[in-house]
Amino acid sequence: MSKPHVYDISEAEFQSRVMERSLEVPVLVDFWAPWCAPCKQLGPVLEKLAAEYAGRFELVKVNTEEAQQLATMLRIRSIPTVYLFMDGQPIDGFQGVQPEAKIRALLEQHIPEGEKGPMALGLECLDAGDQQGAAAYFQDVLRAEPKNGEALMHMARIALNMGEREAASRYASLVESHDPLYGAAQRFKQTLSFADDAGDEAALRAQIEANSKDVEAWYRLGATLAVGGRFNEAAEAFIKVVALDRGFREDAGREAALSLFDMMDQADPATRRLRRRLAMYVLG
Repeated sequence: MSKPHVYDISEAEFQSRVMERSLEVPVLVDFWAPWCAPCKQLGPVLEKLAAEYAGRFELVKVNTEEAQQLATMLRIRSIPTVYLFMDGQPIDGFQGVQPEAKIRALLEQHIPEGEKGPMALGLECLDAGDQQGAAAYFQDVLRAEPKNGEALMHMARIALNMGEREAASRYASLVESHDPLYGAAQRFKQTLSFADDAGDEAALRAQIEANSKDVEAWYRLGATLAVGGRFNEAAEAFIKVVALDRGFREDAGREAALSLFDMMDQADPATRRLRRRLAMYVLG
């Protein structure tokens, strides 16, 4: 399926589709290869930005395996390499996978501001606390791009905030496996299991301050933090449940902590520390 403002070109087309075309509109050129894993990670991010900018720049993808002479001429020494062409010349670029925010900053530095698209307007609504307005704009994005991972995840979070748990799960399930947000979508779906016990964080902390052995409050605090994506803090709360009462909801504190560990970075020292603390209470 063709993607808006994204073009795969051959070596022979480079003059017309990049050099000449950049006299009219900025052209972002992605030099990649089928065997390159980082290229597969970066590509969807660039394509998402091309769709969001809605024609303010064009994304051209060049397979260096099929354009070796061009890659040599442009001194492409590693991939992915990305160049931004304007007025027939490369004016900026980068090598390797970069965060979306850094790529967006590069584009905004060089590309004239145009009419804001629905994604940008939706984000502005979120910043202003207008979830319904944001949802309307993200739905506009999804009408044009039904698999846009960013819009799907925003809709999932909005649905959860509105108490529509099934809709939240459905939106997250639509994020495709090649999307950069796929991992976040999987973690989000796992945290939905805590939504029924989530509550107001400030009120729960007040309950705990009044009674530090309130197991129910500790568990609900953990659920609240987990839904908010604060997994380390949530695990701490669930471990506190284990320390206070292993029998609470048939060892629910331990099960909850273990489910969070599955979503956390296993190489992170904080994760290992939390695992050791849980083991101390379980085995001790």
